[in-house]
Amino acid sequence: MTIQQPYYGKIKDIKALGTGEGDSISKRVVFGPGKFWEDHVMRVFTVKPGAASPFHSHDWPHYVIFLQGKASGNIDGVKVDLEKGDFAYVPSNVEHNFTNSGSEDLTFICIVPTRGDDYFYPGSEE
Repeated sequence: MTIQQPYYGKIKDIKALGTGEGDSISKRVVFGPGKFWEDHVMRVFTVKPGAASPFHSHDWPHYVIFLQGKASGNIDGVKVDLEKGDFAYVPSNVEHNFTNSGSEDLTFICIVPTRGDDYFYPGSEE
């Protein structure tokens, strides 16, 4: 497989993809198959104030790093406040979601195995 170049760039310049949540949540695929990382996908999600990802679970983990804004997380029934500089780990088969609880956009990195990228938002890939 040919790796796309260049080897650097601005996240804001990556095409924002829909997620099935209207205009309230978008994702940008930074790394993944054909983009320097074949077995995982690193996405950057932007969530508008008041919007939330659906409460769900699946058989792979999430690795999340918060870049901007404030979130209310629900991970396995535990509610936690998260903000810029925080991280969250969501184990496999654990129900979870994140809600933008602030007044600005919530932005976070979310890393999943490749099979997990299109699971919840089918057809949202490039």
